[in-house]
Amino acid sequence: MWRSSYQLENDARSKSQSLNFINGYMMAKHPPGDDMMSKSDSHCRYVTAPISTEKEVDDPTDVSGRYSITRKKADRDNNNLALPFCPESKLPSFIEHDRRVLLFNAYYEEDVHQSLEEEKILHACEIYFYVEDGTMEIIQTKTENSGIVQGKFLRRSKVVKPGTSSCHYGIDDLKIGNTLDIYCRSFRVVNCNESTRRYVLEHHGWCMHDVQPIPLPRDHFAEMNRAKMIRESGVPGLDRKRKMNDLKVVMESQLGKQSSMTDRGMFLEHGTDALCFHVTWDDRSRLYGNIQYFRLIYHLADDTIEIARASNTTRDGTVTFPKLLKRSKLPKSGQAFDDSDCYSWKDLAIGQIINVFGRMMLIVKCDRFTRDHYESNGIHLREDMPLEVEDKKAEIKRVVPPYNGFGSEEDSLRSCTGSINPPPLKKDMSSNKKSGIVLRFNASLVVDDDADDSSSMRKFAINFFLEDDTITIHEPPIKNSGYVGGQFLRRQPINHISASDMYVGNVVEVVGHQFLLRDANESTFKLMECDEKTFPYSDTARLQRILSSKQDMIRAYFVSHYDGNGMLDLEGLRQLCSAIGIVINHAELITIWRRLKRNNTSDSVPFNKLIKFSAEETFIKSLP
Repeated sequence: MWRSSYQLENDARSKSQSLNFINGYMMAKHPPGDDMMSKSDSHCRYVTAPISTEKEVDDPTDVSGRYSITRKKADRDNNNLALPFCPESKLPSFIEHDRRVLLFNAYYEEDVHQSLEEEKILHACEIYFYVEDGTMEIIQTKTENSGIVQGKFLRRSKVVKPGTSSCHYGIDDLKIGNTLDIYCRSFRVVNCNESTRRYVLEHHGWCMHDVQPIPLPRDHFAEMNRAKMIRESGVPGLDRKRKMNDLKVVMESQLGKQSSMTDRGMFLEHGTDALCFHVTWDDRSRLYGNIQYFRLIYHLADDTIEIARASNTTRDGTVTFPKLLKRSKLPKSGQAFDDSDCYSWKDLAIGQIINVFGRMMLIVKCDRFTRDHYESNGIHLREDMPLEVEDKKAEIKRVVPPYNGFGSEEDSLRSCTGSINPPPLKKDMSSNKKSGIVLRFNASLVVDDDADDSSSMRKFAINFFLEDDTITIHEPPIKNSGYVGGQFLRRQPINHISASDMYVGNVVEVVGHQFLLRDANESTFKLMECDEKTFPYSDTARLQRILSSKQDMIRAYFVSHYDGNGMLDLEGLRQLCSAIGIVINHAELITIWRRLKRNNTSDSVPFNKLIKFSAEETFIKSLP
């Protein structure tokens, strides 16, 4: 079907927007050219008449009953569309606040657990709030060389407040100083831009306190990293405290950077002249250390030192390396702040010891050019020293570690002589005269006054073997005591306990416990009385001589303390010795009492037996 040129021309024209917003409502515009159509054609095309905006009601709050019956019939006949009208009507939010975005500055902190230089890292962010739909967008400010992923933290969306399901963050929640919990991170608002500040003051009723900026906390690690980057970036006028790389100096010179006039003058004066010294490093104080030989080259052009291995020491068994110190200034004490703290050619002389970063090196020789240089400057160098030094090996003394209490001392000492050693040989006791002789004592623990009373009731049986000076301890079981009886200490030697320490009344320390020897059996007392050299407190003859010197005092004590029966017990003997000034211990007291009680089974003896015992001129010891 053919089409007219008028229709083609109308189709080619650009069509305008067919919608319009009137009083906050989206309505259709009046189509152009429709006013020429007659009512007869209304059945085939919908005609929209001009929209009437006459105010029909006076009350601005009246939003009901816009049309009367007459007006409604007239609008239907004329194809008019009447709209609700009210002075308080406004545009929709997405048009009124189109492209209105509020900008707030915030930050959040994050703990750092894998660094010793910082404890927390501070992330600065920008919060964009879109007023038209109440959505938010968070972008983290990028920091150079931070090593972490940065950029968009939250895409544009509505953020639900924690603990709720339908309540979202709004403008009033973004007041400066507020904290927003968003996805397990706490953002604190600290500032906003000027346009945001004006908008919230005018339209949301904020006060000046709500928009007062807050300074960001100091991030010491970021400041240190920023200062480091400034030094590394080559900002002029900063002391970088680092040596300029040689390649960088060459490249900057090729690009046109001039060298200092001082260095250039030194180079023009001395050129490539260098002083050569032979130095030695004696490292024999360390294990497997030796003497190493080097050549020290001092460059006069820039006062730098270079130390290399000597050519005749390539096969000395050490690891080969070209240089010990590359060409640089050598500080005297390991750290230099200026040129005065570094070695100069005036500090170098034969016999002088220099410190090369903790290595004390001796200058022993120099070449002819070096000697002539010093002579021309009025400095005389001594004669060369011999390079070969008398080889002396470091004396290594073997130190035996102390006994740790495990096993015997012989076994522990044997383990220090090698990696695999047989157990120590046991002594042959077949020819020992004391083989099978055992001293048996009853003992108890020595406890403090504030200790548990249950420890004082524990009893022990201590056996001391004279054949090898070993000791065993056994604890008899006591019912309902709370302590399991049995073997307390297996048979083993105790280095600080000998046979002379085993007597009644003595306190011996065994593996951290103190034992009081309270009593002994009859055979033990007899053995001790027969060996007065090993057991001096059981020497009866010595005690008889002590008593014989106090005969008159003993008789006087008997006369003054006579109670009618003339008997003496062990406690009375202790009081008598204390009264007449005889200082003896409990073992010596038992020895005297056993001598007086011989052939007597009662608990007391006549007093005259003590007088006769002390009055004997010649005491002959005999076994009962």
